[in-house]
Amino acid sequence: MNSSEWFEGIDRLRQRQGNTMDRLGLGARVTPSHVVFSAPGLRLRSYGAGMARCPPLLIVPAPIKRWYIWDLSPERSVVRKALAQGFGVYVIEWSAPPRTGGTLGLADYAGPMIDACIAVIARISACRQVFLCGHSLGGILAALYSAWRPERVAALALFEAPVNFNTTARVLRQVAGAALLASVPRERSRRIPGSVLSAIFANAAPGAFYAGPGIDFLASAVSPKHLATHLRVQRWALDELPMSRLLFDEAVALLFAQNSFMRGELVLGGVRLAPQQVTAPLLTLYRPFSSLAPPDTVLGFHGAAGSAHKVLLPYLGDVGVALQHVGPLVGDSAHLVVWPRVLDWLARLSPVPRLVH
Repeated sequence: MNSSEWFEGIDRLRQRQGNTMDRLGLGARVTPSHVVFSAPGLRLRSYGAGMARCPPLLIVPAPIKRWYIWDLSPERSVVRKALAQGFGVYVIEWSAPPRTGGTLGLADYAGPMIDACIAVIARISACRQVFLCGHSLGGILAALYSAWRPERVAALALFEAPVNFNTTARVLRQVAGAALLASVPRERSRRIPGSVLSAIFANAAPGAFYAGPGIDFLASAVSPKHLATHLRVQRWALDELPMSRLLFDEAVALLFAQNSFMRGELVLGGVRLAPQQVTAPLLTLYRPFSSLAPPDTVLGFHGAAGSAHKVLLPYLGDVGVALQHVGPLVGDSAHLVVWPRVLDWLARLSPVPRLVH
């Protein structure tokens, strides 16, 4: 058994642990949806047209774990909140890249893969643009796409998305130099098991991934509501996706190490990209004390983007979220304060809802 097979066995073990939590009633309680498009590496989920407000939302999760962190339970669902405000909602469900022979890299994930989803949404909704929302690495992909195809993006909302690596954060330096990577094949046509990715980030930021969840568990124990969300996030954390080695290597080299997008040197689909090419209205959420997306990695892009209309939202965190990095998607204050503001901002950017026949 080689190292990749061993780590894939760890993936399967963690999936079995997740299945056990599901049987205990600790799994996600997702909103009904249906797949309207699929391609290698992704499926596009539609949650309905809402009240046919145009443009619809397209959510870009991070291609590391599963999409349903955006739809964890009825009380902690960005999807449901957006539907209740009349938006059509679509979510990209990243799927495992091919075991071998996969050549999906940064240019694919940030370019044609998102572009194909928006083309499908345009046919379904008759809206040529989308409101693009992304979290973490999904937010980075959304930002790159917005620079590549600005005419397709009506507004861009980013949550804990570290785009600027001018002063490379300690965590990202450790990710780039992780010794664990030496234990998996270096061929770019291979994929990295999800458990390897989780271990790399956890070892780079032990406070966020080890100490933080333990402290949050103790803080949540007195509240059944908070404890339920905490355990659902922990269950979600077991649901890992393998990543294309090419995507990982290019993200580390081109973004983390070279900061090529911020320097105007990243080429995507033959187009040289820079933050100034992002012209859609921009909303950026950041955590002042984040170790995974330190403020300078977020605010540097926010300041450099070419958007004429910008909104900056600080978020201090919540109890009951297990991992503060996903707090903006599942936390109490996020759903009481942040998301009403985000959706109200998007609604003000929407034209009159179209009629549906």
